Amino acid sequence: MGIQEEALVVINRAREAGFLEFTEMSEVIAEVRGSSGNEVNAILYRAGEESLLINAAEEGGYVSLALLDLNLIEELDINEAPNIRDVFRDLEDLTTKVGYELYGDKSKAPFLFPLKLNEEEGRALVIVGIKSAVPGELFNESFLEGLIEDLEFNSDAYLNQLISALRVSHST
Repeated sequence: MGIQEEALVVINRAREAGFLEFTEMSEVIAEVRGSSGNEVNAILYRAGEESLLINAAEEGGYVSLALLDLNLIEELDINEAPNIRDVFRDLEDLTTKVGYELYGDKSKAPFLFPLKLNEEEGRALVIVGIKSAVPGELFNESFLEGLIEDLEFNSDAYLNQLISALRVSHST
């Protein structure tokens, strides 16, 4: 199955899990702001691009969110990063911790979301994502667009840094 087909599988799983579906960023912002502290899981469809998956909640004056850009599904050779096999189930938590160590001073944390492990073929599929927390008054379209642009622009660097950090942390 190709990467585009994998993106469709992810979207279908999100739909089945009850994710809300939006075509405008302003709709996502409004839903999160009106959620009264409840978690919002959303699919944001974008013209000419793969969709975004968004998990967000407003609590204590802050909005915390995680973004997965389905344009950023990456295939990894697990022979080049052998510890991926060992930590695949915990990959999101481990890489979020590393991401906060690297970028927490910028209120963001890139992470890798584990999608599929195929040990027979020596491949793993992951999605490069980003998490952030921001004061509620700063959570708007400009912030969200900036976070998406940051993720898209820096995804290769984030991927390489996270994989390198995993190599180091699990080889000692």
